[in-house]
Amino acid sequence: MKQVIYTAAHAVPASESIPLGGGAAIARRLTAEWTRTQPFPLEVLGPSILGNEAPSGRDIVTFSESAYARFCRAFEQATTEAILRHNPAGTIVLANDISEGPDFARLQRAGFRTAAIFHVDVVDYIASIYLRGWVRPETTVRWFARLRHLPMPQILKLIWQKQGDCVRYASHLIVPSAAMKATLERCYPEHAPGKVLVLPWGSEPSQTGTQSDIRGELNIPPGAKVLLTLSRISPEKGQHLLLQALLDWEHSSTPPQEPIHLVLCGEPAYMQGRKYAQKLHSLAARLRHIKVHFPGHVSGPRKAACFALADLYIFPSIHESYGLTLMEALSAGVPAICLPSHGASEVLRPECGAIVTPETLWPTIRDWLAGDNLRRNAAVSAAAYAASHTFANTAQQLARHIQ
Repeated sequence: MKQVIYTAAHAVPASESIPLGGGAAIARRLTAEWTRTQPFPLEVLGPSILGNEAPSGRDIVTFSESAYARFCRAFEQATTEAILRHNPAGTIVLANDISEGPDFARLQRAGFRTAAIFHVDVVDYIASIYLRGWVRPETTVRWFARLRHLPMPQILKLIWQKQGDCVRYASHLIVPSAAMKATLERCYPEHAPGKVLVLPWGSEPSQTGTQSDIRGELNIPPGAKVLLTLSRISPEKGQHLLLQALLDWEHSSTPPQEPIHLVLCGEPAYMQGRKYAQKLHSLAARLRHIKVHFPGHVSGPRKAACFALADLYIFPSIHESYGLTLMEALSAGVPAICLPSHGASEVLRPECGAIVTPETLWPTIRDWLAGDNLRRNAAVSAAAYAASHTFANTAQQLARHIQ
């Protein structure tokens, strides 16, 4: 049986208490599941490999672009050197991250087989968020191929060159949605087809939480309707679209009459987080009837209590590869209203909620809050769907595939 070396730049202590994102959550869950089931000998290489230079999880989410690029290159070099000390005939490399991953070309030349998990297609992310969808991701790949020899910031090389090297030199590419697979195959038609495996992550068993605790903390009265959204605070998560939709509802000819509370969980993270958080607080302050709460990053029983409190889960992400919190909401029996994204299309079923445009977000929220039977039926369907799509089963499938 071959050993698996798992490189994970976000595998830091207590990662569940830090808004590191889905990559850290998957690293934590896969490590726990494979430690329990032991499908192969497993070695995890995290930031601690950098010794005294290792950043904490809090450091990572506050890095500037240049600091993050330096960390990625240092982690790449350290993990590559560590892997090269092993025998390629008895070793499989699994990269949890792409930008922060090992040197894929060097490992391939040394005879190692590498599988890479795409939590984010960073090229597609840049095209969607920074370029606002005006340029398709495959166009940016062609641009970089023509301009790659010109001087440019390290962060740009890290995005396009590293992702291109991963697709070219890795043996297998693991993605959580069919739409993500299609995008990679459009961007890299010479190398991606035949390599990409779609493995939706699925759900973990729901934790228990007492809604009365969070209800009392936030001073939400009994009988009030509760909307919940939960993610790090970052522009691609689209919380501003939700707040704007609620403002539009208040200014419509049918404004809300009953008490409604929005629990907007999360902390600012990564390059644009803090500035974006200021924008969200400004939008929330304009609401007069709907009360917005910012309880910060939640995890464990506190997160479970938020799900127990919610009447509807709102998933307003603009760019989402999968949507772990969406699956958590379904597992907790909370119907979901989503904006279009790869993750929403992969996860949500019509009987569990709805995928709508920003323009129809508030009317849909209004109708679902008014439809008690609609929500009850969707809650039953959501819990059943999540129970039939478990993370443990996905981890088992991935273990078989990489072996």
